[in-house]
Amino acid sequence: MDPSDQLQLTSEDKARYEKRIAEIDLDDIPKVTRDIPGKIERLIAAPGLSDFQIVLVSDISKLLNVLLELPTESIMLKKRILFALEYFLEEQDEIPDDSPQIGLLDDYVLVRWVVDNIMADYTKVYES
Repeated sequence: MDPSDQLQLTSEDKARYEKRIAEIDLDDIPKVTRDIPGKIERLIAAPGLSDFQIVLVSDISKLLNVLLELPTESIMLKKRILFALEYFLEEQDEIPDDSPQIGLLDDYVLVRWVVDNIMADYTKVYES
């Protein structure tokens, strides 16, 4: 069984993250869009990517593209996406990224939560 299937956000996690999303500063978009490609490159250069890491890279790439193409009035959607991207960039988050085998599991679960939320509310935006 894939360890990513066993890790889920609790309702407390979601409530805590929703508060953090509300506080996101959209002025961080240029820094995040500059830093994401480098982290993706480092990740895909590592040998033996797991299935969940491949999905994570794909989701992060899609979120970055959606963020860059959203109209300026999509503030809450931009904050949600920016939160996921910033979490991905954070090396020392809830499970430090350098933890062997599991370092990106929390990133994967959080990003999937954001993607699922966007898909529920903005399917056309995400699929484009």
